[in-house]
Amino acid sequence: MNTRNKMYRSNSKIRKYLSKNNYKDLHFFPHTRWIKDLHFAGQEFDGIASLGTKLVLFQCKTNCKATKKTLEQYQEVSERFNILCIWINCMDRKGIEVNNES
Repeated sequence: MNTRNKMYRSNSKIRKYLSKNNYKDLHFFPHTRWIKDLHFAGQEFDGIASLGTKLVLFQCKTNCKATKKTLEQYQEVSERFNILCIWINCMDRKGIEVNNES
């Protein structure tokens, strides 16, 4: 499966998961050759949403899990800007795993 198809499939699963768990206003940032993600506070994010009155930035991965350092950086950004930053793994045979959802 090529990278674009894999990304489309994983984004579809993640969109369903987020919608089912009351995330609203979902928007995935376009991936192109030159612009990959939104860079905010030194971190990369694949999309934005809202959860109640809270802004949510999320990173979707299909090939690796978040490291402890990455999760600590996400926590720091969350606290500093009063937003929720989550890291979502979408592995083919393992389903959706959200590493740092409150």
